[in-house]
Amino acid sequence: MSETTLSTATATSSEQFNRAAAALKAAERDAHAAIDSAVDGLATAYGEAKPLLSRVSQRARDVASDGYDAARERAAALRDRGQQAVESTRGYVQDEPIKSLLIAAAVGAAVIALVEVVRVRRNR
Repeated sequence: MSETTLSTATATSSEQFNRAAAALKAAERDAHAAIDSAVDGLATAYGEAKPLLSRVSQRARDVASDGYDAARERAAALRDRGQQAVESTRGYVQDEPIKSLLIAAAVGAAVIALVEVVRVRRNR
């Protein structure tokens, strides 16, 4: 190989290397720009979604609180009705002790008969 050919080959290789390095730098800049753009887009989306998420979260807390309050009110109402039934039964037993005893015996016999029927049917 002559010195001129070697010099030309070296210059061509150097130019190609420089072009490849420039292309890599351009690709790196483009990648950074794309990443920055994606980060900006995500930050914007988060900024727009944050108030919505906050409202949804508050609404969920409100609904849960309302459900809890309604359940507490129903439990109190049931407790009151149960207490009224107990008081009513106490009054009836005090006013009619014999009748109460006979009713209790009849209910007990009915429950025993029902349990016996269920037991017999299960054993078949």
